Amino acid sequence: MGTDLVRLISPKSVAILGGRWADLVADRCREFGFQGPVYQVHPKRASAGQEGYWPSLDALPTVPDCVFLGINRDATIEAVQQLRVLGGGGAICFASGFSERPHHGGTNYNSRLLEAAAGMPLLGPNCFGLVNVFDRVSLFPEPIVARSAERGVCIIAQSGTVACDVLFAKRHLPIGYIFSTGNQSSVTSIDLGYAALNDPRVTAIGMYLESVADPAAFRDFACAARDKKVPIVVIKAGRSKVARNITLSHTGAMAGSERYLDAFLQRIGVGRCDTLAELVETLKLLHVHGPFGGNCLAICGGSGGDMAIASDVLQGLDIQLPTVRPETRDDLGKILGDQVRVSNPLDFQTGIWHDESKLCQMFSAFQQGDADLYGFFVDHPNSESKAHRESYEVTVRAFIAATLKTGTRAFVASTLPESTPPVIGELAIESGVAPMQGMWETFRAFEISSQIGSSWHEFKPPLLGQGEGADSVCTLSEFDAKKMLLSAGIKTPNSIQVAANDASKMAEVIGYPVVMKVSSELIQHKTEVDGIAINVDSPSTAIKEAARLGKITDKVLVEEMIVDGIAEFIVGANVDHEFGPAVLVGAGGVLAELIEDSVILLPPFSREDVLSALSRLRSFRLMSGYRKRPLGDIDALISAVISVAELIQDRALGIVELEINPIIVRAPGLGAVAVDSFIRRKTGSKNGRTSED
Repeated sequence: MGTDLVRLISPKSVAILGGRWADLVADRCREFGFQGPVYQVHPKRASAGQEGYWPSLDALPTVPDCVFLGINRDATIEAVQQLRVLGGGGAICFASGFSERPHHGGTNYNSRLLEAAAGMPLLGPNCFGLVNVFDRVSLFPEPIVARSAERGVCIIAQSGTVACDVLFAKRHLPIGYIFSTGNQSSVTSIDLGYAALNDPRVTAIGMYLESVADPAAFRDFACAARDKKVPIVVIKAGRSKVARNITLSHTGAMAGSERYLDAFLQRIGVGRCDTLAELVETLKLLHVHGPFGGNCLAICGGSGGDMAIASDVLQGLDIQLPTVRPETRDDLGKILGDQVRVSNPLDFQTGIWHDESKLCQMFSAFQQGDADLYGFFVDHPNSESKAHRESYEVTVRAFIAATLKTGTRAFVASTLPESTPPVIGELAIESGVAPMQGMWETFRAFEISSQIGSSWHEFKPPLLGQGEGADSVCTLSEFDAKKMLLSAGIKTPNSIQVAANDASKMAEVIGYPVVMKVSSELIQHKTEVDGIAINVDSPSTAIKEAARLGKITDKVLVEEMIVDGIAEFIVGANVDHEFGPAVLVGAGGVLAELIEDSVILLPPFSREDVLSALSRLRSFRLMSGYRKRPLGDIDALISAVISVAELIQDRALGIVELEINPIIVRAPGLGAVAVDSFIRRKTGSKNGRTSED
């Protein structure tokens, strides 16, 4: 980042221009405890003799570091130019009517605004402003309820309302910065992210993004965040630009923009949340503990019902529940008695509920295990009775005492988010225990934090932007597509392309049974035109099917039928001019789109990466002896995926889209055979790979 934002986000003096909205900002700034001068600029009020108002920016006794412009867009441009001439540190542009309204003169106004700024940093336009809790700076029209923080998270949101939602949430999240970015005409979310990385008080960064306009810049930002050990979590709304190109294959339909973005974020070690509640809880867990090296969780509570619900909620999440060690089981049995079944999750019941000493012993024993994170679920009563509240608070104190003794990473959580009172949240945060709210959000926070840790450990930023837009593309016939696959070392069936009236003779040469298909660059999905005949096992059937297919196309592809397959998969790839090459692997054949069992890989990746991705597929169990089925040639499938990645990255070949569906995996040692394929590439590209490539 080349722009210095220190004066903008950590000002020593501020000026506020405008009427009603500006008055709110000035009031909030003073209420929040800003220590520097707050100059309110309003020409009419100043000329009327109202105390505390200045007629113009150049009339101020000092040049302000940051100016909040709560004025219309014409006046905003004029004020920005004046501030830049004076040498101001930056401005917050509250007004709308700029690039977000291109058909109402907004584009022209945006250009004029940037020309007036001439490099001076601007937040917005069309934004709510900023809050710097660390330095008690509020240039934001809404009330600030955040407590003072020596360390905290940074929130960067394109939506001012989303920024307010996080700010207002009663979730005990230590906040250091909140930035509403608006249109990002000058200062971008990434610029603010770098500024946060340069502040050692920032523990994590949460972002609400409506688009990822520059994936390469975002990748570099994520790399810098990893280097500084500051995790990033995002909510990304809408659809990515990856979806703008119309794709013709199943791969394109399945891979959708959001799938690409998920794979991209995972590779660069950025967590993705689906809701604001998940975002806040994940940031809270990361603030207290940072990313995790593993995904093993141990939880306990005083209710069998809560623990049963927890077990169900955890289904489908990438979280492991390690079994309790034998020695831990013995220790817990001595404390809890024979009536309590020791397991993970642990329902320790209520026999020792009011005994703080025994509770501490029990929690200490429970935390002697193989988990990366330990948790205690307890919902507190909304009661005015101090004794009633105390009976629940004692359990939390015991859990925190045990955690401090064992030195483990832990959380105390309420099943429902509203059931954690402020005193518990504050006590937990101060003790280094994460105060989590909501069972689902807690588990998702751990899953996301573990994924960040895993990505950081095996950090391989993806290639980006290798695919320039193609003015002209062509579709290869399946015969030519398979020749290209063969050149890359991918097995294909023994086949030949002939005139339709010669197809039956070639079936005899290849040997029955065979598959016969129409062969044309104009037909991508042969099943849609009834252009395939399978299990052709006799001369009479071959003659009949050749005649039928000949009515659709002049040429017919005749190939051996693979009859000893163990499982069918789809392997596809395409190239976006921003995100670069991507490879999809999933359940293949007619089920490819129906069961939605696929993963996306972004090059570069290794054989180990492919195996890890395959192991996440439900259909992969078919290769591993599922229900006594024979094993499949896993190595051959991995090799095919690696070869597809090499093809899509070979710029001389000019491939923009490639699909093998299905690739039939045979028994170990027999390989994997691409029985149907589809390739689109730039017109005039190289025809294939040679042994020298």
